[in-house]
Amino acid sequence: MQSYKQSRLPGFLSFLFLLASLISFSQDTLKLKPPDEYNYLVPHQVIKLSVVHPLFFYPSMQVAYEFKLSRRLTFQADVGYVFNHRAHNPKFENKRGVKLKTELRYYLQPDMNQNRINYYSIEPYANFINFGRQETVTECFDLDCAILYSRKYSYQMKYREAGFSLKNGYVVYFNKFVVDFNFGLALRFVNYIKPDLGRPGSILFGDDNLNSGYSPIESRRIALGPVLDLRFGYRLR
Repeated sequence: MQSYKQSRLPGFLSFLFLLASLISFSQDTLKLKPPDEYNYLVPHQVIKLSVVHPLFFYPSMQVAYEFKLSRRLTFQADVGYVFNHRAHNPKFENKRGVKLKTELRYYLQPDMNQNRINYYSIEPYANFINFGRQETVTECFDLDCAILYSRKYSYQMKYREAGFSLKNGYVVYFNKFVVDFNFGLALRFVNYIKPDLGRPGSILFGDDNLNSGYSPIESRRIALGPVLDLRFGYRLR
């Protein structure tokens, strides 16, 4: 009986040695497997700040947060605070409001050599902005408008815009830091809301110095225009 157990012992040791070799080989194989490019380059959680929006006519500080939905899809929420700029212009005083954006991104085949990845996206957005204005109105004193007089008005303007953008862009990584650049076209639904000044028959004259420089077209319209953005961010995950 003792000799039988001793004869089985070398075979059992051989089986353990073979099993340990297979486990070790499997672990080495997993270590040698190339990394998942999408898992590495598609943003998991990134917070970003736009460097372009402060330069717009209605400047804003835009902060965006992007997070991953699936292997190739991410969602980005973007909030901007509109601050007052060019305060010397009486036509656009005390600018204030918000710019809201959301963006759904689809990432393409990544380039591990350049540590970058391209994407296409659709971005619905809405702008809610108010500003003050001073304007001089020349009105008729009598029915025949033989006697005229001027009146200066101070009132609030409302600028509303909604639409969506189709964009192409790319993300480049520098360790934890991110550069996000994109461009495309936007379908814009623009509206300016202005209070009624004076009574029918009034004649409106704008001051000459108010017409200098760039001013947006203040009419209700649908327009197609380019979009461009550059953001710097930090990868949380």
